Amino acid sequence: MAYPTIDYLPSLTAQQLALAHPLVLDKPSGLSPGSGWDLSVDANTNSAYAALDDLYSFTMIENATYDIFSHSFFDPYMITLYDQAGRVIAIDKESDSGYGMDYLSNFVAPYSGKAYVEAGWHQGSAAVHLSAALSIYADLDTIPKPTNTMIGNDGVDIFMATKSSDLVDGAGGVDTMVYTGKRGDYDIVKSGAELKIYSLVSNDGVDSLRNVEKLRFSDSVSDIRHSDLAQALYVSYFGRAADTGGLKGFQARLSELNAPSSAAELSARYNTDASVKGLIDSFGSSAESNALYSGDNKAFVRAIYSNLLGREPDQGGLDFWTGAINTGALTRANASLSIMAGAQGNSSTQGKLDALLIGNKISVASNFTYGLETEGKTGAYNGLGAAAVSRDLLKQVTANTDAFTFQTQVIKAVASLPTSAGGLSPIGDAPPHADAPLILLSGVDSQPPSLLYA
Repeated sequence: MAYPTIDYLPSLTAQQLALAHPLVLDKPSGLSPGSGWDLSVDANTNSAYAALDDLYSFTMIENATYDIFSHSFFDPYMITLYDQAGRVIAIDKESDSGYGMDYLSNFVAPYSGKAYVEAGWHQGSAAVHLSAALSIYADLDTIPKPTNTMIGNDGVDIFMATKSSDLVDGAGGVDTMVYTGKRGDYDIVKSGAELKIYSLVSNDGVDSLRNVEKLRFSDSVSDIRHSDLAQALYVSYFGRAADTGGLKGFQARLSELNAPSSAAELSARYNTDASVKGLIDSFGSSAESNALYSGDNKAFVRAIYSNLLGREPDQGGLDFWTGAINTGALTRANASLSIMAGAQGNSSTQGKLDALLIGNKISVASNFTYGLETEGKTGAYNGLGAAAVSRDLLKQVTANTDAFTFQTQVIKAVASLPTSAGGLSPIGDAPPHADAPLILLSGVDSQPPSLLYA
């Protein structure tokens, strides 16, 4: 979109953009309820030469209002705000409230995406150790609320994104949301059954989608059917989010198999569908899964609980699953999916918490994979170091996590991906062979849910 720039001031070079320090705005602490700010971030230093290294980057949200404060021992020279291309879009007017502080107020973001801010610190001699700080505050109340509602029917619906914020429910059938921009122009964030779509390049508002199965962009189509189930397999067997290619490959394979949408329904087809059995068995027998879950059968079950549910199993659950593996009723290869399905179907208090945790992990894993595309990090998600970044992110998720709010952590994780592969990891493996044998746990349907995984 078009917005004014201050062309008489020099733009940042590509080298300067690359060296900017990333900041992530999050919910502020210690602010009074009436402050009006919803997000904030601070950068503080007393290092020598800090004034020579005062360029920071952050992600703006379109139509949010930003206040930026710069503090240094001597009065800062000038706060300068740059767009994602490095062009100047705002400066403070030196109408600050006191010596040692500059204040850029009421800046309304013209787009959602990266911005850069130069603090303009003034420490006197560059070698002097004097304090300096940069604070950024965001007011989200100025973002327009959804104004355009579109409801589908049980057939095939095609919705066209508008310039306003769209609230879309596709209802039944296979429905498509169409966007005029390229895939990389949009940020996709999932929480449960809801997707939020943010344009990074235009003033199109924020779209909220439910029951929409396909996203069509000018350069690609994202089919999100079986996305949750494919991510569930990655989370349960590998403890991490899927890579972009792997996710698409397994989604396509699940679609070819006319697979159901849940782990429990997939489990129900073990006895009747050799192709489904082979697909799941290939996950469980993979080198990556075997490295994550090792030891004797008790240690193996404990490792699944720790990775998937973040806790130790109670004695009944440990005995049940270990006994099933010991007797050969359940193979180690299919144990992770069986335990996940049991957790999602358990109605006890602990079971409900575990089901919420699994759902939140799947949402966050999806947002990580979406972020790889948006941030151009697809190639960086490769190797042991990158896999560890994703696993560490999912370990922070709890039953109470709000995936939309947690997106700040996802952005940090994607941004931190190492630039080179840290070792060999089967990220991006081709879809597995369909004829691998799978031994089923017999009698699952006749067991009380609490015995299946507690």
